[in-house]
Amino acid sequence: MQQTSNPGIKWGIISGLVLIFLNVISWVAGSSILFAWWNSIIQLLIFAFFGILAGIEAKKAAGGFISFKDVLKPVFITFIIGTLMITLYQYVLYKFIDPSLVDALKHHIMQATESTLRMMKAPQDEIDKQLDELNGTDFNVGLSKSFMDFLKGIIFYFVISVIIALIVRKKAPVDVKL
Repeated sequence: MQQTSNPGIKWGIISGLVLIFLNVISWVAGSSILFAWWNSIIQLLIFAFFGILAGIEAKKAAGGFISFKDVLKPVFITFIIGTLMITLYQYVLYKFIDPSLVDALKHHIMQATESTLRMMKAPQDEIDKQLDELNGTDFNVGLSKSFMDFLKGIIFYFVISVIIALIVRKKAPVDVKL
């Protein structure tokens, strides 16, 4: 059975729109929600759910049996499209809609770093050193930084895609004649 379209395109667009919607809600709720670690986990799980849907749809279109390579394509395309959409949204958000988020992000990262280092019982001079390094870091969003974030995301999501493809794939039974 020949597949006329890649379900990764459909699920990639849907996942991108859903993630943008969730980010808008998080942004409206405030930076403490937008930058919360659990918010990132929820969004990752939702993103993975759409990747699984793309893989399942590809498997159904292939008649219930699909190779690892053939299921990896739509799953990874889902992540590529969704990541591109959310990266573009975040660029526009940080650069044009709410440039003050750059300072809020920096503040959040510095607080989280200090809290983590204190929890790990790091010496005060190490905490100060780490906070000084962070304070000197440029958190401004530009095209090159957004592109690099996109590439890093794609590498991470390729690993997730491989895991999903390994779970969703189903080899056709081999007839053995005796």
